[in-house]
Amino acid sequence: MYIVGSATDLGAWDPNKGVACITTPQSYPLWTSANITIQPSIQRLDFKVVVRTPNHAESTVKWEDGPNKFLELPASQACSQLIIVFCEFGKPPVHMELCAEVAASLVSDDHEDKGPLRKHQHTTANPMLDDHQDHVFDPGEREEEFGRQTSEAEFSRRRNTSRHLVTDSQGSFDLEMSRTPSLMLIDTKELEDAAKQKDIELIELERERLNRVQRRVRSCSLLDEMKTITEYSDPSRTILLQAFNWESWRTGAGDWYGVVSSNVDVFVQSGITDVWLPPCSQSVAPQGYLPSQLFNLDASRYGSQASLQQLLRTLHGVDIRGVADIVINHRCGDRQDSQGRWNVFTSGMKTRASLTGVCDWQGWAVTLGDQYSDGSGQNRPANLDAKFDAAPDIDHANLAVQQSISVWLRWLRLEVGFDAWRFDFVKGYAPTFIGTYCQKSEPAWAVGELWTDMKYDNRGLMHNQDGHRQALCNWINGTGKAAAAFDFTTKGILQEAVRNCEYWRLRDSSGKPPGLLGWWPSKAVTFIDNHDTGSTQKHWPFPSEKVLIGYAYTLTHPGIPCIFWDHLIEWSAGCRQAITDLTRARRDSGIPVDAEVRILQADGDLYLAEIGNPPSLRVALGPRNAERPDKSYWSDAARGTDWRVWVHRVDTAST
Repeated sequence: MYIVGSATDLGAWDPNKGVACITTPQSYPLWTSANITIQPSIQRLDFKVVVRTPNHAESTVKWEDGPNKFLELPASQACSQLIIVFCEFGKPPVHMELCAEVAASLVSDDHEDKGPLRKHQHTTANPMLDDHQDHVFDPGEREEEFGRQTSEAEFSRRRNTSRHLVTDSQGSFDLEMSRTPSLMLIDTKELEDAAKQKDIELIELERERLNRVQRRVRSCSLLDEMKTITEYSDPSRTILLQAFNWESWRTGAGDWYGVVSSNVDVFVQSGITDVWLPPCSQSVAPQGYLPSQLFNLDASRYGSQASLQQLLRTLHGVDIRGVADIVINHRCGDRQDSQGRWNVFTSGMKTRASLTGVCDWQGWAVTLGDQYSDGSGQNRPANLDAKFDAAPDIDHANLAVQQSISVWLRWLRLEVGFDAWRFDFVKGYAPTFIGTYCQKSEPAWAVGELWTDMKYDNRGLMHNQDGHRQALCNWINGTGKAAAAFDFTTKGILQEAVRNCEYWRLRDSSGKPPGLLGWWPSKAVTFIDNHDTGSTQKHWPFPSEKVLIGYAYTLTHPGIPCIFWDHLIEWSAGCRQAITDLTRARRDSGIPVDAEVRILQADGDLYLAEIGNPPSLRVALGPRNAERPDKSYWSDAARGTDWRVWVHRVDTAST
């Protein structure tokens, strides 16, 4: 955490030159900076609190939102003034304590001829502290500490239980000395781990608080506060795991969530950042894709609500987000109307009176023209909407439907503990509603399943699939760019290329990758198979003997890769190791989500590309051997039958 501002001593708005703040396991989430000297001529000081990893590039810097914080500095006096400044990240108020007498006692004889100096001690607290006043700093305690006098040549050590922070003669922290590895000094790795764990604890406490008040405050105010507990996804570092298949509801004696929880260590080793879980509501079909009582999570065939919540807490404990499968295109009524139509919907909520009746609908919530509609609805399906004949199609243009689904999504986030959304069957309703639901529930990120037909001729899959990926782009734009999309274009082309040894398919007419990842990689979620295309359904399976060639492509190329449960957990140990090697190579290379792809060759039997600028990953696919790369630049990362990957590791200390 750094203080960056308008004065030269605060970096002149350069985040790499700001004043560093430090904390300890005992004082966290309070952060304290060293004293700084401000020239007397400065009457107003503007600044912001910035979060970044030390010595990292500016691209990783996170500035606090809102207007600049500022101080109206007092006029110069005959002696130096110590000003202690208190503020919170992301919140505008700034509190000052003037300690003139204390400051005067800290000024050495060398300063007397140079005019008065003003020193500022900046303290920034975690914004989660509203309900935890025992952590609030006591200004009087700080005054007493600064009142201690020592000689300039002497260093004192302030004990924090069994560790020390080094301070200089004026009571300021010597940041670099405090970070020096020593048994007598603070262990920064332990500090980092303790701070991360404290963050998790504070976020969970805040999540619980917001859950309690979510029906008693305005939704706009609630959403503003939800932003403080949302760990937004960095697409460059996101690796998604689909943690179920079509038969998972049969497994684990009715507790699939327990099965997933038992594999969390594998997720961590494999570099997984997000885990996509199956639909959690009560459903007519055991797989969860014919939902009925949306709030009833105890009737799911995957396990109880308590087991799901425990799984999500376990995932959060290892810094992994939980992604909910949101099925809202259609819904099964649990009662019949007077005409025998199954279009009376009840919520299934029995534990919270404030949510009773939310998602209780009748025939008016079904699109006009649907066989389940009672004719009292307001809207017909849009021209491009796909019908789902197995259940009533829901009218998302109805404001009552929008409001109740928004409440349900916020409940999934705050009470259940989900972080992000995967929207099912999005071709059944307009993308603008996805944007609305994301706006009303503040997910870490979202992705939609837009599965449409690709173009074929009498020879099979056509080479040019620009229309198919343009439809994905149009849908993403329709959401207001609130959601990414599964890259079905890349899946179709890639599996055709590896099946028939037609690697020329992997380069489009512009020399780019031919799927969505070639046009909009930051919104492209690439995958090999899922519960529909693979598993026991096998509607459009990737050739099983070529799966690792597929991962050698998706895990080295731009986009957000998704790994399928079967391949990581249920297939052989060798398959798991290969996938883990590939995720490690991706992480070591440091490629961004929109990395440049330089396709060196795309022939029938060989695809060769370098990814990144400068290149940091090199991949060869196909039975023909690629030319040996420069060994002084490239290192072997992973290899298998008909695929090989090299990495140029990024020096994380310099980035």
